[in-house]
Amino acid sequence: MSTIDQFKAQLIGGGPRANRFRVFLPRSGNKIEFLAKAAQIPAATLGEVLVPFKGTTLKLAGDRSYADWSVTIINDNEFSSRTALEQWQQEIQGHGTSTGMATTDYLLSRGFVEQLGKDDSVLARYEFFNMFPKEIGVIALSYETENALEEFEVTFTYSHWERVI
Repeated sequence: MSTIDQFKAQLIGGGPRANRFRVFLPRSGNKIEFLAKAAQIPAATLGEVLVPFKGTTLKLAGDRSYADWSVTIINDNEFSSRTALEQWQQEIQGHGTSTGMATTDYLLSRGFVEQLGKDDSVLARYEFFNMFPKEIGVIALSYETENALEEFEVTFTYSHWERVI
């Protein structure tokens, strides 16, 4: 049976904190690193293949799938992050047209999310490959909103992620 002291010994430095993170999207400029309000460490999902066998079902590991990744960004007066993301989408496909990039060069984009320690050391780094902004969310405007900064959510899709650290 474990004791409280054994439990505490597992949480060196008090354990990682959810509010200590950094997001970096090279394609969207440096400000996102400072203006990202929320993000997630990505999920890992393996599908399953069901194989009927003599009255029972055998479950085998299937293909890995990757859920979309969302980042909440605080808007700045220059709309710098939002503008960069909108331009990225515009390059992929223009508004009101069916034209866009003649190649899939936009899939060369990467992104990173890092879990930071209390001393800003990187505890874990996840890298997303072949990503693009699938949805740039709304910025809610209201006369009733006081003392709040504008923010919006961006949903990215990507081919896969890798844990680098």
